[in-house]
Amino acid sequence: MTGDLYIKGTGTNNQFVDAYTTFGMSLEDTGISRILCPAPNKQPVTNKNVNVHGATIVAGTGCKEERTIGVPFHIAAASKTAFNNYYDALCDLLDGGWMDVKLARKPNTVFHFQYIDCQQYTEYNGEMAIFNLQLYEPNPSVRT
Repeated sequence: MTGDLYIKGTGTNNQFVDAYTTFGMSLEDTGISRILCPAPNKQPVTNKNVNVHGATIVAGTGCKEERTIGVPFHIAAASKTAFNNYYDALCDLLDGGWMDVKLARKPNTVFHFQYIDCQQYTEYNGEMAIFNLQLYEPNPSVRT
């Protein structure tokens, strides 16, 4: 819906645009939760010594791990021409490789993603498509 998702990238002249009005694009039900899911922590630094029972864990090593997520979206348009325009604009955005994403639920948080792949793409009647974008977040601790 309008106002739920904002995207910035090469295909948007590096300005945040409403994804629904620009691309006819909305998140599927699980899309928001996949974006908002906390990134995992890196494995802690440990030391195993044959002279000591168990392992020693170095405190304070809770750094965030990179993550790759699959985010389901859909495009809906009033006509086949409008759908093709939305689709072409989305492809221009994805061709740029990088995109910043803001959600209405977290307006002060910007997620920085690299587009990897479109794992699934299903088109219906030329006016609607459901697709799953694979997005890579190299440093989840940088969300500004």
